[in-house]
Formats: sequence, C-alpha cells, structure tokens
Amino acid sequence: MTADVAYQFRNAHEELERAKADYLAISRGSHLYADADSHAAAEEKAWERMMMLRDRADAAAPV
Repeated sequence: MTADVAYQFRNAHEELERAKADYLAISRGSHLYADADSHAAAEEKAWERMMMLRDRADAAAPV
C-alpha cells in the first residue's frame, strides 16, 4: 500500500486536514532527515500535495 492510497479519504476536506498535519510534521521534523536537502525536498512535496488537495476541497461542496 502506498502513502497515496493509505491517506485517501472520501471527503476532500478530511483529506486536506490530513495533508496539513503531514506538512506540519515534516516542516517541524527537520532533525529527522539526513541533510537539509532531503528535508527541503520532503517539505516541498508535502506543500505541493497540500495545495493540490486545497484546490480539490475548494472545488468540492462546502462542509
């Protein structure tokens, strides 16, 4: 099972909330990465995912 599959939710707003939590965990966890470049790459990927899901949630019906 990939991370993309593991974190999919039926509700776009729930998926966005999970993406926000994931981004914050990565952002605050720089000490968990081998180097600054690895951390920056993970943070960028999480940010892009969060922005994509934000757009999807905005397009979905309101909560």
